[in-house]
Amino acid sequence: MPPVDSAQVDAAWKAIRADPSIQFDLPQKVAEPRDPPPEWLEPVLRTIGNFVQWVGGGWRVILWIIAIVIIVALLFALVPSLRAWIAEKLGRNRMVEEAPVWAPTETRARALLEDADALAAVGRYDEAVHLLLFRSIDDIVAWRGDVVRPADTSRDIARADALPENARGVFAGIVAAVERSLFGGRALVQDDWQRARADYAGFALKGAR
Repeated sequence: MPPVDSAQVDAAWKAIRADPSIQFDLPQKVAEPRDPPPEWLEPVLRTIGNFVQWVGGGWRVILWIIAIVIIVALLFALVPSLRAWIAEKLGRNRMVEEAPVWAPTETRARALLEDADALAAVGRYDEAVHLLLFRSIDDIVAWRGDVVRPADTSRDIARADALPENARGVFAGIVAAVERSLFGGRALVQDDWQRARADYAGFALKGAR
């Protein structure tokens, strides 16, 4: 390998440096001054910072709440039966709030008691109490047909939210007596009839007999 002539290398370097087509020095880019942030942004950022500092380790709780909300939203979106159930509950509650309370008219109540008394007078206590129940169901249907559905049992009707609380109690007592008669194998006696009659009259006639 021939020795390197430093003079030739120096001359070649100077020739390259003298060539204007080759750029050796990159121009310095002067950064343009940025516009200051708007005045309203500073208090917003300060508020966010204060909130983050106040929450501290509570972010985990917030994330759990967000996760629960997302899960509930997915359930609503993916389970139509859940939406229908909640809509039905809300609809029933709205109907209860808007609808007037139920009570039989005095004329119908006295006519029912007269017919039932006639049965009880000849010892047909089961039929007398049954008549109180079935005629009351007819009155409820005539008042509001949406309260009684085809598949409802007497117990379901007694628990209907549309009925006033005192009516539910009276109705439930009559239902219990009828169930003892029909399914309990025990015929109703005079005391059973008098109790059912007193409860019905106390509700329908406001204590009158």
